[in-house]
Amino acid sequence: MDGYIRHQIEGASVDIDVVPAKPRGFTARFRIFRNAEDKPEWHRVHVSGCVFDTEQQAEEAARSMAYEKVLAGGAA
Repeated sequence: MDGYIRHQIEGASVDIDVVPAKPRGFTARFRIFRNAEDKPEWHRVHVSGCVFDTEQQAEEAARSMAYEKVLAGGAA
């Protein structure tokens, strides 16, 4: 994937970045924007030191973690 993917989750914008992991697989990170002034940090997707086999799996894991954080009202 080139660049990040933007999703809308419960009124927040979520950027998801999927990147290749070495020697194989993919990993992901996400950041949450609640308004234009936000300068959020990237959150890494951690799964017991493993990587994902496909880009789609990594993206889905990041989206799921971001959704949980948005619903919990977590910091951007």
